Amino acid sequence: MQTLKEKWLESVERKNSILCAGLDPAEFGLKRRNKGLPEGVDKVEWSLKYLEAVAPYCAALKPNIKYWGGEKDIIGLKAEIIPKAHELGLIVIDDYKAADLNETNESGIYFNVQMGFDALTIAPYGGNMEGTAKLCKKWDIGAITMCLMSNPENKREKDMLVGLTYDEEKEYDKEDIYKYEVYGGESRFVSRYIQLAHDAAKFGLDGVVVGAPSPDNHITNKELLNISRYVNDKMLVLCPGLGEQGGEAHSILNCFGRDNVIVNVGRGLMFPKGSYSTPEEQAKAARFYKDMLNEKRTI
Repeated sequence: MQTLKEKWLESVERKNSILCAGLDPAEFGLKRRNKGLPEGVDKVEWSLKYLEAVAPYCAALKPNIKYWGGEKDIIGLKAEIIPKAHELGLIVIDDYKAADLNETNESGIYFNVQMGFDALTIAPYGGNMEGTAKLCKKWDIGAITMCLMSNPENKREKDMLVGLTYDEEKEYDKEDIYKYEVYGGESRFVSRYIQLAHDAAKFGLDGVVVGAPSPDNHITNKELLNISRYVNDKMLVLCPGLGEQGGEAHSILNCFGRDNVIVNVGRGLMFPKGSYSTPEEQAKAARFYKDMLNEKRTI
């Protein structure tokens, strides 16, 4: 059985690209204006044209299952879009963000396998990363955990302190450990994002989600370096935040390696000229991002 990283590296070599095309087209009823589908458009047909346009420049496709809840959507995703992406040489990741307890997560994982996905993202809010990792291995699907996000709310979440036992303390770099007097004794803690990166490697996940830093968000290069000390050479980094969100890829590539980063662009590829963007305009945008990332990979 191939690991997710092995599949990814084959796709990177085949496509000479580390670009991932996001596929989360908002319904017209969501009123996203120029960042959503026009009224009356068939989502599956639109997505197949989009996929054909950007596939020559991408190594992966990343649908978000939450955008595929319509009556015909899930059938089209399973029967047409995912098989077409594989035919065009892409790996397919469901940005599922599984966050439930193990038995419920397994139902979702099983569903992802039946759909044909190569991997899914998880958000182990309940602290059950290890259990979810075991289930993904059981069903032979890649698992990528949320780690450091670029949204403003994550600025508080990432630095929440997680307590360590004496044995756990040995697994962390000393510079990442905070020491505080608690009830007359000294307790040790690490930041939440550090703990997530550490546990992802410890429990054998295939990767972590790390947002791209930019002048407009809270992610720092120091935090990327901190994460890189725990992410091992078997793992990938799924990086959202380029394109519309203004993220910068160079520091991510420097920290994690030129071929180890899956750089996702969503709205910037789907709607480069607004809701009525043509496949030619989508292809042009994908070619731009591919060439830009390849240039950064050589620096």
